Amino acid sequence: MALYVPAEDITAADLIDDLGRVLAMRYASAEDELIREVARHAYRDIGLQEMLAKAEEDRKPGLQYALRRNRQLAELAGQRAQAIRELQAKALQVAGRIRDEGLAQDLIDVAAKQGEAEAAARLSMARRLPAKTTLNGTSTQATAQVALSLHSRLEVLNQRITRYPQDAYQRIVSLTSTNVMLGAQAKLLAQRSTVQNFLAEGITGFVDKADRRWRIGTYAEMAGRTSVARAFNDAGIWRMQQSGVNLVTVQGSGSSCKLCAPWVGKILSTDGTTGQVTLPHAAKDEEITVDIYGTLDGARNAGLMHPNCSHKATAYLPGLSIPQAGFEYSEEAEKARERQRDLEVQIRSAKRKAETAGDPVTRRRELNRVKGKQQELRDHLEATGRKRNSAREQLHFADGR
Repeated sequence: MALYVPAEDITAADLIDDLGRVLAMRYASAEDELIREVARHAYRDIGLQEMLAKAEEDRKPGLQYALRRNRQLAELAGQRAQAIRELQAKALQVAGRIRDEGLAQDLIDVAAKQGEAEAAARLSMARRLPAKTTLNGTSTQATAQVALSLHSRLEVLNQRITRYPQDAYQRIVSLTSTNVMLGAQAKLLAQRSTVQNFLAEGITGFVDKADRRWRIGTYAEMAGRTSVARAFNDAGIWRMQQSGVNLVTVQGSGSSCKLCAPWVGKILSTDGTTGQVTLPHAAKDEEITVDIYGTLDGARNAGLMHPNCSHKATAYLPGLSIPQAGFEYSEEAEKARERQRDLEVQIRSAKRKAETAGDPVTRRRELNRVKGKQQELRDHLEATGRKRNSAREQLHFADGR
């Protein structure tokens, strides 16, 4: 992929969103490319079935009818065999292209560099820091496991990509072949709708540790956002520890979920220290008492920084840092965010069905549905004060569910 260069003043949340979107768009683009190929072969298959059905309705006893029917059956069988070969080759080409791009390492490198830079800038605010530690290595080594984990997740997507076109085409053939040989031409319109709905589902089948099912775009975005956030935080923490700083404070947004909200504004340690401690002021020749709420690992185990989370841990400098205060969990804010995401998914779904429609009437109906859902979204945003993210409404953004 083209190297992503973040803006100098980009926030952690925006960086996580941007890099997650880069990954989602790359895999959704590959998905769209394969779906178009499957659709091309599928609708050609139905066209040949239409010819068979028409011949069946107009049949006349005799040798000419038998010869024509056998020729059409042979053409249909040959088309199916050729389609499978071409779809297999296309899938291998697309998956190979993605593997060669080295997406996992690129994303983690950008996130780690940005996380370390932000931590260094924050540490520079202090005139007094603890003595430097003897930690060895680099931030790259600190995030190596994250890069490996993301690479493994993306390989799951790559393997599914190599199987999808052939599996999808064969499934479509099994769904649309019923009764065609009996001349049931009236069912062909319904079969086109079946193909459209099946293709609109896209590449599915990804299940995470919590048994949640994902589409390829949303899975890629989730994996990317989660890994980028972890690399950003881990690289920053490594830089803090190099300077002897082992305390962080958690920053979050007003729509934080139930798992993350209790930790926003809290002071946590990265070395296991908890409770009330006395520490040197980061700028003055005096001491300050600090209440350490818990450990960062403990917070993560309790749900903080879960998949898709964009919260960050920043260095806590005694006497200088002002933890985020007055934060309270808002169920209404979380529901408003979830409703926005749901409408974005519905918009993408209608766009995908329009793209895979087998006739102009169906396409027009789905495009009208897109307009209706977009109006619902505008009304929702006006009522809640949330900002619109048009990128999330684009078909190439994510899953198209």
